[in-house]
Amino acid sequence: MLLDLTPDQVLTTTRSVRKRLDLTRKVPRALIEECLEIAFQAPNGSNMNTWQWVVVDDPALLAGISKIYDASLDDFLQTAHGQGYVKEIAELVAADKTGAEGPARQKMSESVAYLRQNMAKVPAVVIPMFLGRPDQMTLFRQASSWGSVLPAVWSLFLALRVRGLGSAWTTAHLLREREMAELLDIPIAEYTQVGLFPIAYTIGTDFHKAGRKPVSEVVSWNRFGKR
Repeated sequence: MLLDLTPDQVLTTTRSVRKRLDLTRKVPRALIEECLEIAFQAPNGSNMNTWQWVVVDDPALLAGISKIYDASLDDFLQTAHGQGYVKEIAELVAADKTGAEGPARQKMSESVAYLRQNMAKVPAVVIPMFLGRPDQMTLFRQASSWGSVLPAVWSLFLALRVRGLGSAWTTAHLLREREMAELLDIPIAEYTQVGLFPIAYTIGTDFHKAGRKPVSEVVSWNRFGKR
């Protein structure tokens, strides 16, 4: 059963969901496959469909994925602090005019921590991949490779949304991509993982627009910087 949402509502209220993922309700495989079938209609380079997708719903494997994800976030925080990245992000957030600082920033941190603590409990996760390795590609090939799979990932988010499900965009595990490849038998020399996306029903289906900078601040016409 689809939610009664207009196309604009779907596009403007599809969020990365963490704390409102229902960890107690199993998601049927048939429903996940239905959403993926829709997602695969997204454009991809030369319509080659060279992507591969691994969906994991086995509890033992989910536990292993959770450990890798948790360790990856530790890696990120240690590296980020060492390079001053966290301070830089904090300064950018503080200067943001979309309301991201203060309570909203704290809310985001709590949301990320919640998913980290509960990744093993999500009903399923999906890991998309594109063919080839970025370090062996020209910039053009890299852009084509990422651009051939990411539209389908977002289409998956939209398909989930209208069916009362949700996901969250996570990439932290890529810091330990090889470990994930070993866990899931992914041929890492051939395929590049693009993210890790939990799948679950959402607790409630009422979501709202997020704070974003206005068009006037980020869009130039004809030449960069021409507002």
